[in-house]
Amino acid sequence: MAVLGVALAVFGAWTAVKLGPSGDAHFTATSTATGAIVVGPEVLNSLNVPVRVTATRGDGGAVWLAAAPSTDARAVLATSAVSTVKGVHFGAGTLDLRASGAGDLPDITTADVWRLLAKGAGSAELVVGQGRGPETAVVTSGDATALKDVTMTLTWADRSWFFEALAAAVIGAIIAAFALGDLRQSRPRQVSAMRPGPRHGR
Repeated sequence: MAVLGVALAVFGAWTAVKLGPSGDAHFTATSTATGAIVVGPEVLNSLNVPVRVTATRGDGGAVWLAAAPSTDARAVLATSAVSTVKGVHFGAGTLDLRASGAGDLPDITTADVWRLLAKGAGSAELVVGQGRGPETAVVTSGDATALKDVTMTLTWADRSWFFEALAAAVIGAIIAAFALGDLRQSRPRQVSAMRPGPRHGR
């Protein structure tokens, strides 16, 4: 029980420090492949919390970032070469990127399927809310240069996560303290029970 309490306290404290008082969870990956970057609904809509999507180009070129219903986004992307965010690693704060497809990406910026849109020089950012069904975010070049060396960052924020982590740390510490206290109290009784009684001579 003491081990469980210590583990819960350590995990809760570590999580609270990682999230910070604002409850921000950041996940980042850099794609060096040429082509669009896609964040599908299995990641974008994985939590019932708005997610901030940020794309930054290493060469400082223009960035075009948009979100649309997943069926529409897939139809626009077709079988073009893309790098897709497939998952996150909370401990490391990283994203999994998987390459798929082949061929050049057509000009998707003129399609009328995009619900949210952000553009910028060097970087672009938008916040995708939840509750509209499966959605997909797409990053591509905002100018004639090829998109490469792009850092993607996904951020979820909920202040309650920080306080829940603190509560877990406190509960774990209390469990560990009580378990260790019981262990100390039980040892003298066990020792006295095992100690042999006095021998009487015949």
